[in-house]
Amino acid sequence: MSKSRKKKGKWKPAIEKAKLFLKSKRKESFLLFFLSLFVILCLSIVYAQKMHDRQNALNKSSDSLLKNSSSVTEKGKWTNTLHTDRKEDEFLNPRPFIDRYNLVDIRQDGNPLDSVGGRIYQELMERESADLAKIYDSTGDTPEHTAKLLGLKRSAILGRYNPQAAGQSPDQKNSWAIPYFKNIHYRYYNGDGKEIQESSNVKDILAMASVYTYQHNYLDEERFRAIVNELYTKSHSYSLSIGPVYYDQGCIHKDAKEEMLAEEAANTAAPVGGETKASEESRAESASEKSSETATDSKANQNTNATKENKQAQESKQAQESKQAQESKQTQETKSNQENSPKSSAGERGESSSESKAQPEQTEKFSENKENSASQNTELSASNLPKESKVPKETTGTKAEQKANSIQEQKKLPKNYCPGHVDLTIKITVIGFDDENGLRNIQLDSMKDLEEQDQKPGSRWHGWDDYTIAAVKRLKEQDWFKDYGLSISSVEKKSPLTEEEISAYMKDLPEDLSEERKALIHFALSSVGKVPYFYGGKAGVKGLEGNHFGATISSSDYKGRNRKGLDCSGFVQWAYWSSVDRSLDFASSTQELIGKGQKIKRSELKAGDLIIQPSGESHVVVFIKWTKEGKMLAVHENGTAGNISVDEVQANYPYYRSILP
Repeated sequence: MSKSRKKKGKWKPAIEKAKLFLKSKRKESFLLFFLSLFVILCLSIVYAQKMHDRQNALNKSSDSLLKNSSSVTEKGKWTNTLHTDRKEDEFLNPRPFIDRYNLVDIRQDGNPLDSVGGRIYQELMERESADLAKIYDSTGDTPEHTAKLLGLKRSAILGRYNPQAAGQSPDQKNSWAIPYFKNIHYRYYNGDGKEIQESSNVKDILAMASVYTYQHNYLDEERFRAIVNELYTKSHSYSLSIGPVYYDQGCIHKDAKEEMLAEEAANTAAPVGGETKASEESRAESASEKSSETATDSKANQNTNATKENKQAQESKQAQESKQAQESKQTQETKSNQENSPKSSAGERGESSSESKAQPEQTEKFSENKENSASQNTELSASNLPKESKVPKETTGTKAEQKANSIQEQKKLPKNYCPGHVDLTIKITVIGFDDENGLRNIQLDSMKDLEEQDQKPGSRWHGWDDYTIAAVKRLKEQDWFKDYGLSISSVEKKSPLTEEEISAYMKDLPEDLSEERKALIHFALSSVGKVPYFYGGKAGVKGLEGNHFGATISSSDYKGRNRKGLDCSGFVQWAYWSSVDRSLDFASSTQELIGKGQKIKRSELKAGDLIIQPSGESHVVVFIKWTKEGKMLAVHENGTAGNISVDEVQANYPYYRSILP
């Protein structure tokens, strides 16, 4: 007999008993039947309600999430604990959402920077800062070395004899290389080639990668890192170009204050697009604190430029008349220099040619200067210099005697003498998500292996459609400091120097250095790592206490920093004020610092002296010493490091100032 028949025979007596019960007790049977139906119905209702609630929770990442501004999950709603330790109804991590930076919730232990997302954010911000530091440091290089890197001829940076420049001789034309860049122009462009304000695309990259991995596997840390690193590499680029040599109306005899006034006048009449520093909001904020380091006014520029053009036209006319009256006999060397110094040959310059097309106003200005310089200034050749100013190739005597000779040479030069200037333009391209040719148009090798999977019917990824684009925009526009505890200020941290490190620096200072200079350097070194960088930041009182450096503030600077601090000129003013009670007239910008102290040469620098670059990414550093390799060691408020730091810098800037005895 089969097993099925045995089972059937086993249940047959029970079935028969049930039939007899129903026939004999019909009322009890009906009651039992209806009671069973009622219980089943109640259980069904309860079960259906639970399933409905669960479905609603799972649907929170649908389209309604993007339309509801309060959709971002509050941080801390779920507890992050190990699976073995969690309570029965706790999630291992907060529930992910398409418009949330989900990796900031993974392996977080109280500090957002310790999470997976926090570490990736920090790595990307540090990479961006390092790249900017590399670019900024290149601006401190000499025009001669930069020209070599760009493959330009030496004639592209030759001017006139400069008695203030080291290594130049009046009878050696080839030694007349312009020693520094007069102006440095930073120009930022987006992916569409449009000029923009200085910007960062770190949040764009992280938001884009977050949305993409959410549609695949948001816990795939390795792929997330690969995507963001490839996006960053392919969305950043920069190029350098050197402008033509030009001449002003005479600069060799100006003292520190005269140079400051000339610099302010030049910045007021700066060509359109000459400097793109910060947003209008940042400029307004810095102006209110008397700290605008490169302030410009477009209306003033137009009026000043118009006046300047008229003036130059008149001067050019006068110059032509004067030139006709000059002696016609000139050396072939002079003519050659007149041709070489003003030209900006496209064939010689590579990058320079494309830059000049994008900057017609600047090129036009240079052309006007070229014409004026040819007639209003002393000619380039050594034969036209005063005979008394010629010196032997090898100068003998003490440093004091050499300095005196240099001053005498300078005094013998014409009043309107200019040794020549040259500018540097840096073009930086940063591609954003919102650009027409933006981040989502970049072909990524890190995503190619998923292309076949994305084509399958069950895939959640359908490309960059309205749904995913809207999610990225919402995510990158969030306040990441408020929602995730992440900001550039939380990344920019530098450790203070130890007493041993400070003592080592102090021992390297010359024994005959004045006590004031030693006090300044010691105070500056003691401040390393203790004062965050904040654009436009100035000190209210002497010393650290009372200024509340490092405190989180409600407003942020143009780069998103939200900790109270100083900028580079604010640090210099505060250091002098706190250490030697010299307020520097509370100078609020690098331009104002140009007018302080005595004008010195680069070779005359002592610990405590200032090296100033007022244009472009304006900066000032405090000189400490020359290293064994011949590099400059300086302490400064470092915008790329986000705090006061001691660094080896090139700092081949136009202005050198000695303030202390």
